[in-house]
Amino acid sequence: MGLLPSRTDLLKAADATVGAALCRMLGRLHFAIHGDEVAEDIPPDRVRRILVIRPGGMGDMIILLPILRALQARFPAAEIDLVCERRNVDVLRLRGLEARALPYDSNPVRFLHRLRRRKYDVAVDTEQFHNFSAIFGLFSGAPVRIGFKVNPIRNPLYSHLVNYELDGPEGKQFMRLLEPLGIVNASPDGEGDMREADLSLPGPIQDELRAVAPTGGFAVLNPGSSTVYKVWRTERFAELAGRLHAEYGMAVVLTGSRKEAKLGAALAGSIRDMKCPVLSLAGRLTLGQTAAVLKQARLFVGCDSGLSHLAATLGVPSAVIFGPSDHRKWGVQNARHAVVRKSLPCAPCFIFGYHRPCRTIACMRGVTVEDVMAACRKVL
Repeated sequence: MGLLPSRTDLLKAADATVGAALCRMLGRLHFAIHGDEVAEDIPPDRVRRILVIRPGGMGDMIILLPILRALQARFPAAEIDLVCERRNVDVLRLRGLEARALPYDSNPVRFLHRLRRRKYDVAVDTEQFHNFSAIFGLFSGAPVRIGFKVNPIRNPLYSHLVNYELDGPEGKQFMRLLEPLGIVNASPDGEGDMREADLSLPGPIQDELRAVAPTGGFAVLNPGSSTVYKVWRTERFAELAGRLHAEYGMAVVLTGSRKEAKLGAALAGSIRDMKCPVLSLAGRLTLGQTAAVLKQARLFVGCDSGLSHLAATLGVPSAVIFGPSDHRKWGVQNARHAVVRKSLPCAPCFIFGYHRPCRTIACMRGVTVEDVMAACRKVL
């Protein structure tokens, strides 16, 4: 089963073949009709509908939230729709924006129909490299279409191109896409972008939290990630839990998706062997409920994942373990958030959703429990 391509792999393959061919064809057609015509900027008071395109995972969508805040401030009368994957509607729900979501992977025909009939004034494509998002922007009919100047195959489909820095923090890169709209130096910091009123837990789960951590508070450990290349060893998570309890009196709460429920149960057993109080909520919570748990935590520890970005947005002190992905682009480092990594000549190797095959995953295996404990001490 592990050899079968995932849904994400299939989408990437389709983008690289069908998407690339469509971009070339549409680019030539657009040039034949419009030539070298330079698009005129639309005055702010005439912007009525804005389309923001964000394929990708939960972390990408969370990093995107400050863009929405900046657009709403600049164009208060405009309606903003968001093209995203169905799995990210829950992220928008935390901002009360789920009604503005246009999932492209649930009913493609209905999606394209809605996209065409809305008649947008502006389309902002935040996808860094892939092709389909540029096609969505062109199909929207928006005269102003902004995208990153990265992939020459899709570049002709945009009216405005923005340079992309491979080493720049991703939140700042997203914000640069707004410069053609007159939005300059807006903050990419997403802390506080979640609606506090929506962060609540069912009574029984809240009771379980009180029972496992009646005095010393708790740390949230999230052992899973979107790829095996980003996963830290579970036995090290168990040892870390024991040391957090011994040093800070903390209990441990485990989070994760339904697919990670068995992992959470097994890790909980190992943590109990370390004499640390533990509660596994892996597979039991919605994203909003997970956010409510994080908001009550003293600390978050996990690998580079969507939940690490959620913890940073909620202002929870965090220590995040990085391996193949670039901590300079995706990490947050300040007094409350620390990055843990091993500097290797081959790292980072993860870019635009792709990474090279690796048998050793030395970048993750080289991170020790003491490395992570040092980061925890720093942020606590």
